[in-house]
Amino acid sequence: PRLAKELAVPRYSQEIHKGRYPEYDNGGEAWCSPTSSQMIIEYWGGRLTPEQLAWVDPAYSDPQVCHAARFTYDYQYAGCGNWPFNAAYAATFKDLQGVVTRLGSLADLERLIAAGIPAITSQSFLKEELTGAGYGTAGHLMTVVGFTAGGDVIANDPASESNEAVRRVYRRREFENIWLRTKRYNSSGKVVSGTGGVCYLYFPARPTAAQRMALAAVGVRV
Repeated sequence: PRLAKELAVPRYSQEIHKGRYPEYDNGGEAWCSPTSSQMIIEYWGGRLTPEQLAWVDPAYSDPQVCHAARFTYDYQYAGCGNWPFNAAYAATFKDLQGVVTRLGSLADLERLIAAGIPAITSQSFLKEELTGAGYGTAGHLMTVVGFTAGGDVIANDPASESNEAVRRVYRRREFENIWLRTKRYNSSGKVVSGTGGVCYLYFPARPTAAQRMALAAVGVRV
């Protein structure tokens, strides 16, 4: 049997930010990437000061997610989902570094989780392809925080109605399929591209020996 492991990553919903800051793509669905980034940055101890958050409307919950959206927003792309921008934002925090890479399997992710390193994965899928998601998407980022003893994926999925609802367990085979594939059928039956194992990895600038070994095993040199 596999070793079950779940990392204590904060849970943030993108959906509670719907309609906030139209100039940074209006919250909600558009903020999966910065919301995921903020979860992992805070897991590693990254915190924003009251001064840094002073621009956010005090009526808004989780102002740090609004901040992440503003500082990952790409004016050329007109969105917050630029992968390198998110990794660069993570690297602005003390003692953190970030990379965008491709992994080959969920075994790679298990190796990282075992060393205490969560990951942000990119995927697109029809509603019926991921049991328990309750939605389909042409492109979405979520955070893998652990694995069950049976090998299923524990994800902090920001496409949830509340912070409490963010934790999900997704079936291993379904998750690996939607994440790793490079071609898929969309809802109109057309063949379109998939992201093929893309993930963001944020980790300490000075990793432990175990973290260094896990990163090297998945092709990340530190």
